[in-house]
Amino acid sequence: MSEPAQDPAPEAPEREEEREGTAFVQVTRRRAPRFRAFALTGLLLAFVVSGAIAISTPPSDGYSQQALFGYLFCSLGLVLVLLGALVAVLADRRTGTRAQPRRRSRKRSGV
Repeated sequence: MSEPAQDPAPEAPEREEEREGTAFVQVTRRRAPRFRAFALTGLLLAFVVSGAIAISTPPSDGYSQQALFGYLFCSLGLVLVLLGALVAVLADRRTGTRAQPRRRSRKRSGV
């Protein structure tokens, strides 16, 4: 006693009013650099350089290697993050495309 398989209800064709309201708009995507990636790259570079300098420098009279690393990381981190952001801005300006202003079409009435 199996039940016959029922066909799903056929989809109603789209009404003409709905199709008239939809329009396709052509969009141009502009590739822009990710500013966060440039800033984080600068911070990572500051971490590596600070660590290399702190390890290669022997401790001096008042500063340990950890203190030297901390001071270098803060100062180099600030400088290199700003430098990375500046590089991102320059790359954005160089590769950026200017938006073209829209021209309005003037409709003349048939006089």
